[in-house]
Amino acid sequence: MASFRGNNLEKGNLLIDLFNAYQYVDTAKGRTYIMEALHLAQRAKLKHVEKRAYMALGNYHRPAGHYYLAHVNYKKVEKLCLELNDREYLCRVYYNILILFLEIDDYENMVYYADKFLELAAEWFDLTTLTPLDTLKIYPAPMPHWIFTAQYTKGFVLLNNSYQTDALDYFLDLFNKPALFIDNKISVAIECANNYIKINQPREALYYLHFTREYCETSEASNNPYNVRQLLYGYAFLAQAYAMLNQTDSADYYMKKAEEAPVIDDQLKTSYYNARIAIEVAKGNYRNALEIHKKYFQFTDSIHKVGKTAEIARMKNWHELEQKDHENELLQQEKQKQQKLILILTGTLILIFALLALLILLYRKTAEKNRELKKLHIVKDKLFSVISHDLRSPMATLTSLLNLASKSRLDVEMQEQFFKDISARVEDTFSLLDNLLRWSKSQMQGIVPSPTPFNVCDEIQEITESLLNIAQAKKISLSNRCEEYTIFTDRDMFAVVMRNLVSNAIKYSYPEGDVKIAVQLSNDNKMLTVSVNDVGTGMSQEVQENIFKLSKTKSVKGAGNESGTGLGLALCADFVKMNGGNIWFTSKEGEGSTFCFNVPVKIEN
Repeated sequence: MASFRGNNLEKGNLLIDLFNAYQYVDTAKGRTYIMEALHLAQRAKLKHVEKRAYMALGNYHRPAGHYYLAHVNYKKVEKLCLELNDREYLCRVYYNILILFLEIDDYENMVYYADKFLELAAEWFDLTTLTPLDTLKIYPAPMPHWIFTAQYTKGFVLLNNSYQTDALDYFLDLFNKPALFIDNKISVAIECANNYIKINQPREALYYLHFTREYCETSEASNNPYNVRQLLYGYAFLAQAYAMLNQTDSADYYMKKAEEAPVIDDQLKTSYYNARIAIEVAKGNYRNALEIHKKYFQFTDSIHKVGKTAEIARMKNWHELEQKDHENELLQQEKQKQQKLILILTGTLILIFALLALLILLYRKTAEKNRELKKLHIVKDKLFSVISHDLRSPMATLTSLLNLASKSRLDVEMQEQFFKDISARVEDTFSLLDNLLRWSKSQMQGIVPSPTPFNVCDEIQEITESLLNIAQAKKISLSNRCEEYTIFTDRDMFAVVMRNLVSNAIKYSYPEGDVKIAVQLSNDNKMLTVSVNDVGTGMSQEVQENIFKLSKTKSVKGAGNESGTGLGLALCADFVKMNGGNIWFTSKEGEGSTFCFNVPVKIEN
């Protein structure tokens, strides 16, 4: 038995070593070795091998951008390390989790895991001098570099959270550590200089910039691409610092040296823009400085858009991988679709109850007056009513449809009708859930508007196109009469308001009607009014008086007996007010309604 266990232990470790060898050569083959090692470890109850296998699986997912799956596997390693009291390997996994959150810019978790890692690293190293406490004690070879990365990361988080003074003190202390490697010292010197420039102390920054320049210009350092990049940063910051000191000749000299590099990344370009602006200001060329600043704004805006696109792509890849893993575990494709749909709806419902419970708890803890508590109970009752009636009903229908589909042999026509019914139910339920989650988050002050300039006509066109199928089902035409204007508001919130208003207009319009969308600029050119008009059921006086009050709204059926809760309009009112606008309406029962709201217009320079 002992021999059998020993053979499995050797085989498991060998499989993981094979993954490490194939990780960057053939990732598919490498993953095969990981899964074989993991199954072997679980069958033979070899927790040390299982721990290494989960670590390897996390290391497989992280470079591929599957950050959620990587984190899940790293947490499994953490649990096993705590069970085994393996503090050395626990130190490794905390460092890997730190790097994961560093790659996705999750500052809160970066600091948390940096502290967890440094707490363990202190058992091997003096964190002040970065020297081993006991040369005979075994520790991971790259431990000094890991310690520096964790310490550097904490300073980086301080800087990005706008704690300039704290960040500067932190980096100055880190720079003075005696055992700091020279390449690491250069990185810290750049951050010290950057902080001094940001707090308008360019003279103090010069010492750290010339320290960087003198080392990186040596023949030994110039062969390292990382040092070359740091040198370019140094040149850009030197140009900016000398410009701030009105020494324009020196500023021009270092700006020219910085721009001699054939290839630079986006972060370096940002430093170059700041340096050029400072130089033009120092020379009194304010018009040139303004033009450069406009280009800088356009550049940073494009980076932000690219970042959003990359994040969407990452989330899409994450979802596809997760879906693929689920498909491999299910026996039948049709059964998998049904289970997945029920699981998503059930999970979403649980999430809603958790959010509502959290909302109630937060309100109760912070409530100071009986009036606020009473209002909270009214809102709570309304939300539970929405969930119990408007959410429970479509879910019950979905469950019945799925059970019928699984027990019956349906022809093609019947299957098509079933899927149409399911699709309609899911679409209505998703819209309700989306509004409910957004409203709950806004009430907990979890949404902060992020205004940005964008073309209102393009945005409205995109929204109307997404709702075209729903309109065509009722033979309703969508008339988009908007003109080209640039508005300055939160784009996601604007889209939520427009989507709700147009959806409601379609819902309460009579078949073969017309929904008209138009915009009008105010007399002072500061606000743009958007209107959505329908020829439909309209609203009674009682409904009109309480239309934006969630606690008093009543469920009103659409012209085609579609369900409605009033939650979407309450969300619209909140979002419009958050962005500095107003929302209003006119309506006549049996003739239709017109909803209007206004948003700020971008003021051209």
